[in-house]
Amino acid sequence: MPRLGETMEEGTLVAWLVAPGERFERGTPLLEVETDKTVVEVPALGAGVLRETRAAPGDAVRVGEPLAVVEPEGAGWATGREGDAEGGRGTAGSEADDGTPRPKAGERGVASGPGREGAAMSAVRATPPARREAARLGVALAALSGTGRRGRIELRDVEAAAGSGVVRHEGPVAYVVDGPPDGPPMLLLHGFAGDRTVWAALAARLAAAGARVMAADLPGHGRTRSEAEGPDALAQGVAEAAGAVLGGPAHVVAHSLGAVAGVALAEAGARSLTLIAPAGMGLRVDAAFLRGMAAPAGPAQLAHLMDRLTDRPRPLSAEALAALHATLARGRLTALAAAAASGAGQTVDLRGAVAALAERIPVRLVVGHRDRIVPWRDGLTVSPAVAVHHLPRAGHAPFWDEPDAVAGLLLRAIRP
Repeated sequence: MPRLGETMEEGTLVAWLVAPGERFERGTPLLEVETDKTVVEVPALGAGVLRETRAAPGDAVRVGEPLAVVEPEGAGWATGREGDAEGGRGTAGSEADDGTPRPKAGERGVASGPGREGAAMSAVRATPPARREAARLGVALAALSGTGRRGRIELRDVEAAAGSGVVRHEGPVAYVVDGPPDGPPMLLLHGFAGDRTVWAALAARLAAAGARVMAADLPGHGRTRSEAEGPDALAQGVAEAAGAVLGGPAHVVAHSLGAVAGVALAEAGARSLTLIAPAGMGLRVDAAFLRGMAAPAGPAQLAHLMDRLTDRPRPLSAEALAALHATLARGRLTALAAAAASGAGQTVDLRGAVAALAERIPVRLVVGHRDRIVPWRDGLTVSPAVAVHHLPRAGHAPFWDEPDAVAGLLLRAIRP
């Protein structure tokens, strides 16, 4: 394993670009290695034949450890042992052999079978940012077609896949739906300035566990055609759309200002209600955030505002930020932002309605202790009949910061 940076201690083998038994020339890319910053093709130091691999795609290998055995042809190779040089064999990436037993062909870590179609050649090629975002969003890299060099999956490919569900309309309401038709119905409602795509990671986990998941664009947001001049309009048409798509009462999950719509739908009929970092639990709110998201000055300002939603880095590509800015710059949310917060703070109070609902259906709150939009302690003021779940390391979007924890809470709640 070569050292590809001053601080590099190990690299992850992404793919073999030459199969065992295949001949190559000096400069031919032999393999791809992923560091914490990039993916690099490692070229051959000279001509030769790849005889044996000693690491498989996905393996983390320390710098200096052997990756493969090659049969060199001519000069250019730094060989492992003098006996190897005399016998025409060299160990790629190593200058010593400690005598440790090595796997044979067919065992883990060794590509078996000739040609580029072998198992080791089937590794998914993706940049480190793409892999991190795919893991966060629950996107299967193997299902994507990369737009990068040699078909490598880039961050933009993952972001496109996360928002690429087939968007349908039920009346004016736009939505995507996933999961088995007979699964427990779940309705996901985003917060201010969001849309159906914010739920990508959570929705993927819920659908994979057998739930029937509908993520809707609220009025004034995404592709929903109706507008929302004030918080009360956020529920307009959503109950009818959810009933038509899911076939009856659902487990309603709502985030932030979407809690207004979530409570309204639960009052009309729901199996349960989960409010994530909800509005309406107290007076204080980051009104500057609402105003900024309603009319961001540019992609750079939008990037700073997005950072306030989460306690962890959320790398959005320049293309994604530009697209989101173009959507928000249309000004659909200006009136809603002004109506949701006055100079004194929030204009919405849902505590009484939530307490009444808790007498009829299971109601729970999920709060992140690093929330910078609404104080998490507002969740302590709700009725004792409401279960409050605390995520100390999450921000205003716990389903981004702790998707597995939030999915686990929801799945435990809907399972008999």
